[in-house]
Amino acid sequence: MGAAWKSVFSVDEKEREKNVQEALEGLKFLEDEIKGKKFFGGEEIGLVDIGGVFIAFWIPIIQEIAGLQLFNSEKFPNLYKWSQELTKHSVVKEALPPREPLFAFFKGRYENLIASA
Repeated sequence: MGAAWKSVFSVDEKEREKNVQEALEGLKFLEDEIKGKKFFGGEEIGLVDIGGVFIAFWIPIIQEIAGLQLFNSEKFPNLYKWSQELTKHSVVKEALPPREPLFAFFKGRYENLIASA
């Protein structure tokens, strides 16, 4: 999902579009894998779910900063439902950093990048 990150922090439009397409392909693969399951391993959180915190927590932040629509309930309904379950789970919720300071920090970085381009 590094392509999702690069799609935001890339000033070259061709590079950005390439990374958006790559991110969408990865999300589509995961959408198919989670279909019919609460978590990737079934009913309990597993290692794949923990690795997927980037999708559930970070992608919504970075797409809001850049105005992208990579990940939403219309494009990826199963994966979106999973992301909501994951981020609401007590174990995960306790471990996540506060959203607002992160959002402000990366929004500033994004605005500086765009201003320098």
